[in-house]
This record gives sequence, C-alpha cells and structure tokens, in this order.
Amino acid sequence: MRIYWQNGIIVENSNALAIDCNNGNTSIITHAHADHASFKTESPVLSSKETLSLIETNYKKPKKAKALKFREKASIDGFDISLHNAGHILGSAQVLIENSESIAITSDFKLQDSLILKGAEPLSCNTLVIESTFGLAEYKFPKRETLYEEFASWVKKQLALNRFIVLAGYSIGKAQELTAFVNEYLGIAPIVHEKIYQNNKVYEKHNVKLGTYYKLDHNLNDSDILIMPPSLCNAHLLQAIGFSLNREVASAKATGWQYKSFFDRVFPLSDHADFNQLLEYVKLAEPKLVLTMHGFAKEFASYVKRRLKIPARPLHKEAQQLFLEEFD
Repeated sequence: MRIYWQNGIIVENSNALAIDCNNGNTSIITHAHADHASFKTESPVLSSKETLSLIETNYKKPKKAKALKFREKASIDGFDISLHNAGHILGSAQVLIENSESIAITSDFKLQDSLILKGAEPLSCNTLVIESTFGLAEYKFPKRETLYEEFASWVKKQLALNRFIVLAGYSIGKAQELTAFVNEYLGIAPIVHEKIYQNNKVYEKHNVKLGTYYKLDHNLNDSDILIMPPSLCNAHLLQAIGFSLNREVASAKATGWQYKSFFDRVFPLSDHADFNQLLEYVKLAEPKLVLTMHGFAKEFASYVKRRLKIPARPLHKEAQQLFLEEFD
C-alpha cells in the first residue's frame, strides 16, 4: 500500500482511502476540528458517532454518513479498517488499516486521561503515521492532575482579590474540559460563550458530565468565571468586561504553546501528546517505519531515526497543521 499527503492522508492500493480530506471515494474524518473535518457533501463520510454529532453542530451535515464504533471492523473501498480512541477530543479516532500490512494513523492524540476523556491506547503496526505537533524535546507537559491543582490555585488567588476570571480554550475539546474543571476544582458554574454552550450540549448528549454552566447572554454577573474561544479574546474585550463589571479582570489560556500575548497566564493543558508521549507511542507500537506529520515533523522523524533506530521521515515536507494555536 502507498501512503502520501494530498491536503490530508491518502492510502492507496487498487482504490484510494482519504483520511481528513476529500480526495478519495470515502472520507474518514478522525475528529471534528475544522482542519481535519474536510469532506465533500456528496461523498460518503465515515467517523465515530460523536464526531458526526460535532460536525453537524459546527459545520454541515454529510448526506452519506456512516458511524463506526471504536474497535468495530469494517471494509471500506477494499480496506479493512477500524477506529480507536485517540483521546484528543470527543469522538476523536485513530485509524487502523489491516490489509497486506498494518498501518496505524494516530491523527491528533494524547495518552494522558483528562477529567472528561480517556487517553489513547497505542496501536501495534508495521507502519505508524503519527502526529508530531509537539515533536521537540522541550515540549514536556506536567501530569494532568498537577496542572489542574496549579490552575485552580491561581484562579482562587485571583478570586480572593475580587477579580473576574476569563479562561480561553478552543470551543471543541478544551472548553469542555475547562467547564468540567471549573465545576470540579472550584465549585463554580461558569458562563460560557454560545459556541461552547452548543458543544457542551453535544458532549452531554454522549454522556460526558461537565457540571453546571450558563450561556453568555448579557449575564456576566451570574458567575465569576467566563470561558471563551481564544479567537474571540483580545485585550479590548478584557478591558470592556472590566469596565462593565467595575472589576479587575484576570485571564488565562489553556494551551501547550507558551505564548502569553495579552493573557496573564498560560497553562499547558493541551489536547495533544507532548514529546514524551510521542516517544512512548512509537516504542509501544513497535513499527518498522514511522511517518510524521504536523508541527515538528522533520525534527521528530530525525530523533526517531537517531535514538530509536527506526526508519522515519515526514509524510510530506510541507504537511504542516494549520492554526496550531487554535487546535492544541
């Protein structure tokens, strides 16, 4: 089988299987972030049922969609495939292809459990296509529990100073974890932006408990904490909130990228695997070939070759993940 990048991953034998792109007969969508949920409305789409729910809520409804349970096997366009939990966001999937050889495609993943999702389990394979968003040794994240405690301690200090808190996290995935975090670690029902509110409801529809929250609707006095998508946060917004409430505002962003910008703090609460998790996955998968994609693909492939003695290369030298700060 041949594997290459063409605005997404293409696997070919006599047919073409498209993963996170619309170049094949059937589009397999690994998860519902906009840089992966690419498909033609008329073409067949395959994903987890949770991913389909998020796609229909945030984008458009595929006309021909099939949901596959994790570990359920299916034959698609001549390929024997199964989907497996990726631990990235609700419904996020790894793809395992088992024909003449086994190919595991992680897409975006993390191995750590979070408050709301179980981490991924590495898949044994001949060829491993692995995301390398944080594929440099400098990207090493603390344990989730340690981060939650540190994050909660900071918020409590701000609240003790009567500051209003604005937390920024991507509207699919991170914002739901922040909603659960604020409830469980702080005992507070946050206000959430409308987009986050809609996605919270999808998570709850699929039995993920987030706690109590309110939709943002001219009601800033209903809570001490507001959760917003990062793309809508800026210094002017924080200033306007402060004027409206006549309170100081403290802000924090949950992301693996340590670029503070106008935020007071950044907490490395990422939905991606850090460097150590990437290495752990490769070791447990025991592949004969590693293909890297996104972020530091070249650097991580070089490390795998030098340190693990496994043949490795970027899937495509120009295959970089878009909007990295948005989908972390």
